[in-house]
Amino acid sequence: MEGDTIGILAALGSSASWAVGSILFKRIGTDLPSSAMTLAKGALSVVLLSLAVLVMGLQPVAPGPLLLLVISGVVGIGLGDTFFFEALKQLGAHALVIMMMLGQVLTALLAIPLLGERPTLLSWCGIALVLFGVGLVLWQPQGDGNGASARPATSRRGLVFGLLTVVCLSGSLIIAKQGLAGISALQGTWIRMAAGTVAMLGFGLTERGRLRGWIAPFRDPILCRDFAVSVAVITFGGFWLSLLALKHLDVAIANTLSSTEPVFVLPLAVLLLGERVSRRAILGTGVTMAGVVLLCSAR
Repeated sequence: MEGDTIGILAALGSSASWAVGSILFKRIGTDLPSSAMTLAKGALSVVLLSLAVLVMGLQPVAPGPLLLLVISGVVGIGLGDTFFFEALKQLGAHALVIMMMLGQVLTALLAIPLLGERPTLLSWCGIALVLFGVGLVLWQPQGDGNGASARPATSRRGLVFGLLTVVCLSGSLIIAKQGLAGISALQGTWIRMAAGTVAMLGFGLTERGRLRGWIAPFRDPILCRDFAVSVAVITFGGFWLSLLALKHLDVAIANTLSSTEPVFVLPLAVLLLGERVSRRAILGTGVTMAGVVLLCSAR
């Protein structure tokens, strides 16, 4: 199988896995603190990836790529997640998700001077269609039908942390792309996840009792079981496949294809959660798929 085909399938598989993981996390039905979930997810992911790396065999990693992957993990998983959750408190989930779409554009623009990537005109059209389609899927009316706003008010603090999130995630992808040269995507995922988890652990230790509070909810064995299944899905499906796509595709293409998660969420939400799908969401799905076809044709 050609590298481009592997990358495209991996990117779409990553999106589908994140969609499944989102549904699974939602069905856990718990009010776990976001930071606690991030740390627990990272710790369990490191364990699972360590086992996989031991089975597949360790590759020697030069100091340069190793440092880049560590920086990518700290910036993208450590700082990026921290800024994300702070922005989430200020902006609300919907506004932040829409804002995150800026990251797709920023990543593509950063890849031009930093990585020397030159997407074709057809690729740019595909990127635009995918982003527009995802925007249609995510967009919801401003009000709740009674004249009241259905979203939290946008704050300057929230916008600042939202922009910091976008910059961290986009920058971490650019750095990770450079660090993946000469190393498997699996081992790269392991290094990046370990670095990000250590950064989150350090954050948890900055305040007395914070880490203990994060760990306390995981004393429930049923919660631990369901959480472990969800983490396994996003570790190998979400994180690993996204880096596999990044290794075989231009950053702009891989990142755009990996942003199609909302499209995969739609049928899963209908089948597993009984949610209704709007016509706008169906139209957005069609536009997104047209963009994916363009991107695949441009390879």
